[in-house]
Amino acid sequence: MFWTYRGDPRMWVWLTHRVTGVGIFLFLLVHVIDTALIGWGPDLYNRIMALYHHPLFRVGEVLLVGMVLFHGINGLSIIVLELFPALTLRYRPFLAGVIGIFLLLYLPSAAIMISQMMSPSASHSFQNLPLKDSRPWLIALFPALAVFSLSAPTLPTLPYLYPRPVEKGMEFYGWLFMRFSGIALIFLAFGHLWIMHLVDGGVERINYQFVAERFATPFWRTYDLLLLLLAMGHGVWGMRSVLMDYVHHPIRRLLALWILYAVSAIILALGALILFTFQPHPQGS
Repeated sequence: MFWTYRGDPRMWVWLTHRVTGVGIFLFLLVHVIDTALIGWGPDLYNRIMALYHHPLFRVGEVLLVGMVLFHGINGLSIIVLELFPALTLRYRPFLAGVIGIFLLLYLPSAAIMISQMMSPSASHSFQNLPLKDSRPWLIALFPALAVFSLSAPTLPTLPYLYPRPVEKGMEFYGWLFMRFSGIALIFLAFGHLWIMHLVDGGVERINYQFVAERFATPFWRTYDLLLLLLAMGHGVWGMRSVLMDYVHHPIRRLLALWILYAVSAIILALGALILFTFQPHPQGS
């Protein structure tokens, strides 16, 4: 039972890693779609970007950066434990080091983003935020809490290691891809976070012109395409693992997996299409 393992750090790390992974993947799907809207011209894209300047979205941005940092650092720690299994005998000090590295990176990042939010030059001000604007977001929290409450009693404990598949096949190559893509995403995703969320005002400066100038450079198109491919592949395989763990009925599992693959393939194709074909709109030049 879930509560039997209460207090065991392995269980909480496993749970946090999985929850942050699901959250990042869902955000990735939405983010690819809103970025693809740049192909419809500056007016629509700038209106969408204005939503990201809203204080409630900015709070979510701070949480998102924390999720990416934790998921990436903990994922790297899993690889280290697999390479050096003797470290599992000293798991608690090792975990303390992981948390220390996370806090060392996250707290300054969060401080920078919060200072950007509170800046007088920010597009929106917390002081002028009507109470009614927060109601839809508060209501949206209840389904998430309900899902967690229902699933919490069945969550398993965390093993010290994610076992490597013995047989050579799809499971083994999927396991291998998750390790290599995870290492690559440490650099690609963290670099993306730094550029888009931390330096020069963060998301406040992101508009049609900013993204059009970024896409005008072959280096950044290649960077974003590689990030898109690896992040989508990593996320799809991770979500596949989640569905395999919790959907046991064969037909429901097959349906859930095909929905995952179909939706991800469509969004991946949309993102790649924009990266390959985007040309600045005359009004955005």
